[in-house]
Amino acid sequence: MSCAGKLHHRTAWENRTTKCASRMLATGIAVLDDMLPDGGWPKAGVVEVTESGDHACAMELFMPVLARVTRQGRGLALVAPPYSVRKRIFTDAGINPVGVMQVNPHPGRSALWTVESLLQSGDCGVVMAWPGCNTELMDKRLQKAAMQGRVLCVLFRPPCRSTAVSGSNLRIVVDADADGRALYLLNGRGGRLAGAAWGC
Repeated sequence: MSCAGKLHHRTAWENRTTKCASRMLATGIAVLDDMLPDGGWPKAGVVEVTESGDHACAMELFMPVLARVTRQGRGLALVAPPYSVRKRIFTDAGINPVGVMQVNPHPGRSALWTVESLLQSGDCGVVMAWPGCNTELMDKRLQKAAMQGRVLCVLFRPPCRSTAVSGSNLRIVVDADADGRALYLLNGRGGRLAGAAWGC
């Protein structure tokens, strides 16, 4: 390859790398960055996470980026979070609690409607929610709202949702067995695209 060819090749690679970096947030977890398509969480988009139990281990996937976002002065909104998550967030030394907001939707009002409003406002850097139900159409609405407000939205789902059709940008499954824990990247229909071992 000529010097000009090498220069062109290198510049093209650097341009792609810069483009990916401008639209993603590094997870702070090497095995996860390697598995995700753009090498991190989307700065504007929806990530769906499924895990059995109270999602305590899945939350660990987001603690590094939550610490960075809150320290940078961007808010974190928690919509209908379980107690274990509230305790984890408010007792973590790396997270600035001043920017953390807990939202409990009024009875009869959909948590997903609340999430959509928060995303559209763009007032927070990250919105995390534990909605009781959803549809593919609602996922696409949330994705549109996240792009509009330039916000990372994280939806925590029960294991039964991993095989359902979804409109989310990214889908992650945290799985556990006798040998340890693993992460799986899913497509929109629940099929596994990639996987890696991970210690919680």
